[in-house]
Amino acid sequence: MGLLDYYRRYEEIDPAEVNRGLRERRRQERRLALEHVAELDLSSTEWPDLPSAEVANAAIARARGRLNGYPDVHAGEVRELLAARHGVQPTQIALGNGAGELMRTAAYLLLAPGDELVTPWPSYPLFPLMASAAGGRPVAVEMGHEAPDVGALLAAITPRTRVITICNPNDPTGSYLPAADVAALLAEIPEGVHVLLDEAYAQFQDVEHEDAALALVDEHPRLFVFRTFSKVYGLSGLRGGYVVASTAASSALEALAPVHGVNAMTQAALAYALRRGDAEVARRRDSVIEGRGRLFAGLAELPFEAAPSQANFAWLKLPGVTGADLRARLERSGILVAAGGALGDEDHIRAAVRGSAGVERLLAGLAQAARSA
Repeated sequence: MGLLDYYRRYEEIDPAEVNRGLRERRRQERRLALEHVAELDLSSTEWPDLPSAEVANAAIARARGRLNGYPDVHAGEVRELLAARHGVQPTQIALGNGAGELMRTAAYLLLAPGDELVTPWPSYPLFPLMASAAGGRPVAVEMGHEAPDVGALLAAITPRTRVITICNPNDPTGSYLPAADVAALLAEIPEGVHVLLDEAYAQFQDVEHEDAALALVDEHPRLFVFRTFSKVYGLSGLRGGYVVASTAASSALEALAPVHGVNAMTQAALAYALRRGDAEVARRRDSVIEGRGRLFAGLAELPFEAAPSQANFAWLKLPGVTGADLRARLERSGILVAAGGALGDEDHIRAAVRGSAGVERLLAGLAQAARSA
């Protein structure tokens, strides 16, 4: 067959028929695209989006310019920026490789074998683990959905108690203990007991000023407040966190800081985020607060039990259904959540707040899960 004969075959094809075929193929493609819905992962608590390119570029530039040298052991620039932000002295801050690492080090520092660590429960699973790792004994104070009861925490203290840990807002329940209640606890604890206040989600609460409890450190030398860059800043992979304490606790802060400091790339990224990232942090905070309100308004129309949350997640229960079963039902709808068993209560799930579109999809999935009951 010659070249002209090859193309002459198409002279008899009706253009309208060709267009109909193309339109039908496009309809099939759209239908298949709508049938495939990506999974919505609401199982974790870190920020789901990448940080700005400028933050990443700051870390890369530091790596290219100083990867062969030791970082600033004292993280002077980052500590000065944090001190100015919180109204404290740089010597009141220790920077570490994540708030969790700093808290675990604090447990080793404060607990001797047989000492007790008191913690509300359910709460951050690291707390009992770090007590056991230090040779201590975790003492759980059941609180259900509510914020920690100061009286119950004080009643749990024995002569062997050395540490009280509070996650505020609490993971996984989202409950919040106001600064006035933290101050009341600090005023009553015996000599020799320290309070480790984990404020990983502090930027998401709208009860009071973000630093309301942190401001108590000057009056209470046995209060240590931990913050992280893993949540609202979206820098989990860089492992940056810090602890703030009284000037009287300077020796303890020195013991908490890593021996060779935090790596140079992390310090560069944190410094940039602190200098230029406030607008993005505010946008993320507003997004969570708006989405959280939308979620709880929708939950009021569904047969779920959900305590008010001040974090970027909700702690949910469908009566008569285990958390594992509810998690499986949501997974069939393409929604991933954290089952509550590992977090302290097998009847619950924890679901992150992921903006308005994510909230609407979660509500639809929850409605479908409830109908399956």
